Amino acid sequence: MYPVYGFGGKNVISPFNKVSHCFALNGDIFKPEVQGIQGVAAVYQHAIAKIDLSGPTYFAPILSYVRGYCI
Repeated sequence: MYPVYGFGGKNVISPFNKVSHCFALNGDIFKPEVQGIQGVAAVYQHAIAKIDLSGPTYFAPILSYVRGYCI
C-alpha cells in the first residue's frame, strides 16, 4: 500500500475552483493509500483528467503533511 498525494493542482470539477497544495489523489485525505505500483499509476491517470496543474508550486504544505503522516 502506498499513500499518493498531489500538490499545486486545481480540481476542475470542484465548485470551489481553488488551487490545493496537498491532496490525496484517490480523494480520501484520511486514507490516501492505493495498492501496488499499478494502483499508483491508475490513480495518477484518473487524477490527470480532473486536475489542472497550477502555480505557484509550494512544497511546504505537502512536506509538512507527509512528515506528520509518517511519524
